[in-house]
This record gives sequence, C-alpha cells and structure tokens, in this order.
Amino acid sequence: MHVFIAEYAVANGNPDLIEEGSAMLNTLVTSFQRCGHTTHYPTMNTRLPSGKPLFTDESFTEALTHANRCDAGIVIAPDDLLYEATEVLEDHTCNLGSPPDAVRISADKLSCTKILKQHKIPAPQTMIDEVPTGKWVIKPRYGCGGEDVRVVDLKSTEKIPPGFVATEYIQGEHISVSLIKGETTLPLTINRQIIRQNDNTITYHGNQTPWEVKNREEVLKIATETVRAIGCRGYTGVDIVNGDQPYVIDVNPRPTTSIVPISQILTCEIAELILNAKTGLLPEKITTLGNAEIELNSTTSL
Repeated sequence: MHVFIAEYAVANGNPDLIEEGSAMLNTLVTSFQRCGHTTHYPTMNTRLPSGKPLFTDESFTEALTHANRCDAGIVIAPDDLLYEATEVLEDHTCNLGSPPDAVRISADKLSCTKILKQHKIPAPQTMIDEVPTGKWVIKPRYGCGGEDVRVVDLKSTEKIPPGFVATEYIQGEHISVSLIKGETTLPLTINRQIIRQNDNTITYHGNQTPWEVKNREEVLKIATETVRAIGCRGYTGVDIVNGDQPYVIDVNPRPTTSIVPISQILTCEIAELILNAKTGLLPEKITTLGNAEIELNSTTSL
C-alpha cells in the first residue's frame, strides 16, 4: 500500500513547529515502512531517514492534492487549517483520520464544549462576550490551542476580545489520553504533559508515557466518551486536567506529539492500529513495554 502522510510544518518549512512536526511525521513514516507500506510525504527541505519525500514549494492544500497517487493518507496541521486540509485529503484519497465535521467541531472551543456538556462529559465552563470575576483562561475560540493564551484572575467583570473565549481555570494535573477510534475505541495510554506555568502563560514542553493516575478507569471512560461524542476517527488525543474529576480541555482529532513516545513503548506498530481502525478490526487492548518521553526544545503555549 502507498500511504501519503502530510505534516504542515515539514511541508511548509515552518520553523516554529518543525521540531514537533518532523518528530510526528518520522514516527508515522517509519512505522508504516516497518509494516511493509510505501510512504510519501510533502516537504519543503526536510528529508527523513525513511519514506519518499515529495519536495514542493506549493501551499499546504496544493501539496495535499498529490495524495491522489496513494491508497490512503493522514494529515497533521494546526486546528485552524485542519478542516480544509482534511476536506482536500478526502477529495484525493482514503482518509485514515477524523472526518471534516469532527475536525470542525474540535477546532471551535465553544461548539466542542457544548457537545461535551450535552453528553454529560465534564468540561470547563466556557464563555464568550463577557466574563465575571474569578480565574479564567483566555484563548482563541478557533485555531491552534497554543496561540495567544493567557491566565487571568479578574476582580471585576470584563469583556472578552472578539474571536476569543474564556474557559474556567481548573486546578489539577495536566494529562492526555491517546486513542485509536474505528468501529470500536481503543485507548492506548494516559500521558503526563510536561507543563510549565510562568506568570500568566502556560507552556507545553512535551510528555511522558505511560502515566499512572489513581482514577485511571474514570479518565479512560471520559476520553472514550469524548471521541465518540465528537465523531473522531483514527488517532486522536484528548487533553485533560485531572482535578476533583477529569475535565476535558481540548480534543485533537489527529496524531499529536504523544505519538512519538507511545510508538517507542508499543509492542505492535502504531501504523497497524491506524489501518485496522479503518477496517474495524481493532484489538480489545494493547500492551506496552517500559516508558518513554519527548521533551521539546521549542515551547508551545497552551
């Protein structure tokens, strides 16, 4: 099988995201290669140790049209670009990831929270227009969760800037759950997010996996219900703050940075699981050996 894997930073040569992007891309390309598949990836100037590079200076969406040469594809991009990118990918090959509707919902923090609440899934209170006193996280309503995020402790009611939302600040441990969704849902691991909070900013520096939590079954149940409610498929990450209960903070309907250390501890290939999700033949559970982590030199604000 020929598999097209498009990662935004590698395809566009984006220096701010290239460290994470190339690590995720290399993990996927290598895994598919080990499973006997031929992988193709668009790139501006990065060459990976394996896979077939498609050197291009086209826009990301234009580069995605080359997926028509392949049997299936995966796209990784920032939230605000992923919806259009997913539509283009689906027009040119079989999409191994989430459908456009799930991507669109996940990117809109207000809509995503509403759906989670409708399914009685714990999530922080999310507001637009105006926010009362208290501690809040102000971040863009749409787009990449790492842009323009700040923590505020308001002493009086304030208006929220257009295009932003305020989410209730939750005290707790920052974790994520990585899952594969096909006809069934297969939780892979719970991961600890390496988070540093300085003044009013929160920055992401990588993650460790697997990570033990006392309420493991509750965390996995909430993450599983989340991907079902949103309609995700393939590899998905659910960001959680584990406080008095697990609160879903973000849904990432695509491979995330956690795929790098997870692939190092799985006793099977991540590519095999992603392909099996498309055919509906996921195992009931997976096994892991040891632990792993990825620590980023660059930082991403949360």
